[in-house]
Parts: sequence; C-alpha cells; structure tokens
Amino acid sequence: MNKMNFSESWRVLLVYLAFLLFGVAVVVRIIHIQTVQRAELLEQARKVDIKIDTVSADRGNIYSKNGTLLATTVPLYNIHFDYTSVPEKELDKYIDALTDSLVKMFKNHSKSYFENQLRRGRREKCKYVEIALDLRVDEYERLRTFPLFSKGGYANGLNIEKRMIRERPYGILAQRFVGRTEKTNPDNPHQKGILGIEGQYDSILNGKEGYQLMRRVAGGQRIQIPSSINVDPQSGCDVYTTIDVELQDVAEEALMRCLIENEAEKGCVIMMDVETGFVEVMANLQYNSKTKKYEERWNVALGQSMEPGSTFKAITMTALLENDPNFNIHRVLDLGPTTTWTYVWHSKNGKGHAYHVRDSHHVKGGKPTVEEAFWESSNIAFSKLVVEYFENQPEKFIDLIYKTKINEPLNLAWKGEESRANIKSPSSPQWSFTSLPSMAMGYELKVTPMVLLTYYNAIANNGRMMKPQFVREIRRGDEVIETFEPVVINEHIGSERTVKTLQSLLRGVVEKGTAKALNICPFPIAGKTGTAQISTGGGYNKKNYTASFVGYFPADKPKYSCAVIIINPMGGKYYGASVSAPVLKDVAEKVYATRLGVEDVIDSVPANCDKYTKASMAYFEDVSEYCDMADIGMVDADLASEWVKVSEGNNGRVNIQSVEIEDETMPDLTGMNVMDAVYLLESMGWKAQFSGKGLVESQSVKAGTNLEKGKTVVLKLKV
Repeated sequence: MNKMNFSESWRVLLVYLAFLLFGVAVVVRIIHIQTVQRAELLEQARKVDIKIDTVSADRGNIYSKNGTLLATTVPLYNIHFDYTSVPEKELDKYIDALTDSLVKMFKNHSKSYFENQLRRGRREKCKYVEIALDLRVDEYERLRTFPLFSKGGYANGLNIEKRMIRERPYGILAQRFVGRTEKTNPDNPHQKGILGIEGQYDSILNGKEGYQLMRRVAGGQRIQIPSSINVDPQSGCDVYTTIDVELQDVAEEALMRCLIENEAEKGCVIMMDVETGFVEVMANLQYNSKTKKYEERWNVALGQSMEPGSTFKAITMTALLENDPNFNIHRVLDLGPTTTWTYVWHSKNGKGHAYHVRDSHHVKGGKPTVEEAFWESSNIAFSKLVVEYFENQPEKFIDLIYKTKINEPLNLAWKGEESRANIKSPSSPQWSFTSLPSMAMGYELKVTPMVLLTYYNAIANNGRMMKPQFVREIRRGDEVIETFEPVVINEHIGSERTVKTLQSLLRGVVEKGTAKALNICPFPIAGKTGTAQISTGGGYNKKNYTASFVGYFPADKPKYSCAVIIINPMGGKYYGASVSAPVLKDVAEKVYATRLGVEDVIDSVPANCDKYTKASMAYFEDVSEYCDMADIGMVDADLASEWVKVSEGNNGRVNIQSVEIEDETMPDLTGMNVMDAVYLLESMGWKAQFSGKGLVESQSVKAGTNLEKGKTVVLKLKV
C-alpha cells in the first residue's frame, strides 16, 4: 500500500516538473520575443494590411448585324517562376519533363534556356523569373497541365499575372466605327471607351465594379477575405450594332482602291437601310504621311464638314418645287451662249457687284429644260432659277430648306464627332449678295456626309426622313435590355409631287446625265454626282476638290441609300462621276449579289429542289433547311460537309453527297446562286466579279484550274 502511494506521488511529481519546465520555456520565449525578436516581428506586423480592393467588371462585347464579334475583352497571362515555393529536390524531380513540355510549346527557346531560367532564381536569389508573356487562355490552360505546374496551390512555383485587353477580331475593319478604349490606370484592367461605339456606349459596356476585402501578408502576397461587404462585379452589357461585316469589308476595299488610284487625301462610304435608317456600312480612310498608308484616323462620315457642291441641288430643287406648285421641270431655260453667267447685284448706295457662275460644259447648247439641267448638273441653271424666284425674298428660300429639317442636328451622341449642317440665313452676318446663287449650287454652306445621305435616304423613302442609327439592341447575355426602333425625323420633306419629281430626276442623272457610267449595273440606280472646289486660304482654286456621289438602289424599289465622298483627289480626275460613282457601283453590285439579287432569283425559281439538283453544289445547311420545310427526305444527310451535291432519289427523296473543295483549285460553280458562288470564291482567297442576273451560267476560270490566291474570277449570270 505504501509502495503504491510512493509510486503515485512520483508520477505526480514528474507531471508537476513537466508543467514547470514548460512554463519556464514559455516565459523564456516571451522574454526572447520581447527583446531579441521584437523589432523584426513589429516590422512583419506592419506589413500585414487589410483593405478593400475594387474588382473591375468584364467589359461587354460589340457585335455586328451578322452576330459576329467586332470587339471583345480577352485575358492575357504573364507567367513567372517562384523558386521559394518549390524545394530544390522537387524541382530536380520534374525539371527534365517540364522543360521538354515547355520546348514543345515555345519552339523559339531551347531546353537549356528553360532549365537555366528555372534554376536562375535560386542561383541569383531572384524571386520571380520569366517563363512566358502574353499567353492566351488556351495556352495558359495547356501550360497548367505541364509536370510540376499542374500541382495545386503554391507548390507549383507559378506566379501568374492576369491582365485584360480589348481585342478586335476583324482588325482594322470598321476600326473608327467600333472606336477604341483607353486604360485609365496601367495597374487596372478597367478600360474606358473614348471613340466610336466604345465611347458612345461606354457606361453600358463597362458594367459595375465589385468590391473585395483583401489581406496583404508577409512576402507581398494578397489573399481574399470572406466578408459581407464583398460585392461581385456585374459584367457590362453587349452592344449589337447595325454594321454588316461583309459589306463593310467590301466598302473599305473599294474605298481603299479609289483613294490609292486617285491619290486622294481621305474619303468615306456610308450605306443606310432606306426604310429604317440603320447604318450598315460606315467606312472611313485617311492618308497618314508618317506611315505612308491609308488608315481609319478620322470619321469623315460624321465629322467632315464640307461644301457639298452639286449634290445639294436636290435640296435646291425641293425648295423650287415646294415654292411653286406649278413649277415645270420641262420648261426650257436660257443659259446664255457661253459657260459663264454673270450675276449683277446693286447695293443700296447704287454700287454694282458682279458674281460669275460657271458650268463645266455648255449644257444642251444653252437651252436645256430644267430636268436636263439637273441631269447635267448645271450651276448656271440653278443659280439663275433661285435668283429668279427668291432674289427679293431670300429668307423664303432658306425657310423652305429649313422646313425639310436638314439643318437640324442629327443628335447621334457620337463622342468627339457630331453630324450637322451649317446653312446660314439672310440675317446672318456672313450673308452677302453672292450667298443666294452660291447656295443654289452647294457653296457657302456646309454639311457632313451623313447629313447629306440622310436627305437622299428620305427621297428614296418617299419623303420620310429617318434618323441614322448604329445600334439595334443592348443585351446582357440572352436577355434583351433595350431594342432600338426606327426614329422618324420628318414625316414629309415635301409634297408627294415633290418627292416623285425628285425620284424621277435622280434616276435621270444615271440614265441620261452625269452618272451614265452606272447604267452598266444589272439593276437601276438613282443619285446625284457632285464636284465641289475646296476653299483654301479664303478662296478657291482648280487644284483641290471634293468628289461625291449620293444615291440609292434599286431605283424602282429602294432598299439601300449610299454616299461616297472623296476629299482632295490629286490623280488627275476630280469629278464625282469618275471618282466616287465607281465606288458605289462596286458596293452596290456586291449588295445586289449577296442580298437583293438572291431574293429576285428565289422569287423566279419554282418552289422545288431544282435550284439544288441542277447546281454543281449547294450549301448543306440551306438544302437541309429547305427539305425540312418542304418535308422532303434526304439520303446520307448526316455527313459532315459544308458543300454538297444534290441529286434526285427514290420515293421523292434527294441524295446528298459531299463535295471536296481543294485549296487553290477552282471549283465548278455552274448553276449556283450568286451569293453562294461569291462566298465560296472569297473564302478560298479569290475575288469575284459578275455580270447579269440570276444563277451562274459560266465562269472565267475553268473548274479544276490551279489559281493563285488574290486573282479575280468573273461570273456570268442568267435567270
């Protein structure tokens, strides 16, 4: 019994001694911390920081009318290696397989280069060593599968810097229209739009920032802290524009050719849907003397204020027709025996003033009708007519112009560039005795190309003036936030008689007047040419001009209006008919081939499979959609082919066979609709031209011929 008590007492003593020693150790440690380590630990404590970080929202995308991306935000990753998080033995274990993987991915560096980089940090005490910069998402995800790098947490040694950039998948296409963004802070991926759609819809694209409580710990690392104050960012909305990517590409290419050929300073092409006012093409190019290239440096369409010259005569004619219900366009005018007319005006003190008006040629021997004077763009005719009707009441002429609302701002809210007309009145200090005859032929006033097109679009739209618009919808994901409906500026720019007369006159310009070269198109075009001298240094010379053509097509059933403005051509030609009209022809033919002409062909072809079975090939999705609608069975319809040959099968079904398309080898296009033929040629790297209307009857390059990319293939069409 006594032995047991002694044994228990000994165990109690040992426990007591253990606690005593532990307590002494704790006290010693506390003293050590308070004395020896105090300064070091205080410095580390000061490095621990808690703050609220702003989390930028993902910027919304910009889409074309076709649903293709015009601008999007993509992440880029910079990858560095941190030797401090990977023990040397661990690195030795993986380095051979890891460097093999890196060499396969980054072929511009050797295995020894990557091995040196991975070991350099420890050797040179460099915490972060560069492995790769500006990796795309797919490249980054692939790198994370490599040996060692695939380990979770901080054990893989990866230090990843992610930054967001704004990318345009179509490059410079519609560059000025899309606009650009500007980083407000180099350390912040948040971007601000400053031009174009990026600027106009900046707040909508930006979304809303979020907030995250963060802790900075020793070593500079930052970690997230769960908290009720954390707010997730809300991504920006997507903007769906009115721009047609395919037609924009055609317009920019045609404009580029024109500017180069005519050595012009700058120019633009705008195309608008007649009924809605939605702008489907807005191409702008200007010569950059530093790069020696044409670039989208300035939005000529919206921001170029210019004297329009003869294209303004449609507005002048509107005033003449609205002023006198009995105005006769078949009236014969007396323009005089020469190409010059002198307007004499006397001031109140009796002093005489002379103003000389000139024509480029003697129109109809000086005895044209009003409509012939319009077709031939006679300055003398329109100056004399306006003086005849409005010399004693010039304010009435201006009031009739103002009544059309051409002088009112379009209120496009386009950052840095606003489209409006500057048409002075007799009460203006700038009004003089030359103003009336000058304005009649498009001088002493200024408009932008967009304003001019808006007016011609109204003529095509039976007098209804529509506001130009560039956006159809705002969406957040699949949810439609806002839809933009057509906006009417003016229900009637003039009476029905006035509008019908203007339509007839504009069609006559192409059929019988200054734009006769457009008669070769397989569809009717209406419009007006313009050639205006550019005022330089307070006066005009015979060196600087603006060449323009504004009109619409098809003239008998208008679908699109279009303006082509070329500023300062220096290649020897400067008339709108020879400089600008060919650009409209190129754009209009492409539109007709891929949009309008196809509708005509479909209307003229019976509702059966002939249009597919008689063609050399057809687009599979079109065939599938038609057969589904017509309840026609298909044999071998599950094949994975874009282009197919269709033939009649048994029991009312059709046979589907794949068509192999060989690179640089001309396919057989006979029987195809022109939209498919043009699409196929251009997707293979060739250019397409066509004449006629309907389906492809023949092609200039025989099927099976090897043809270098970039060459032109001419198609002959026939209904």
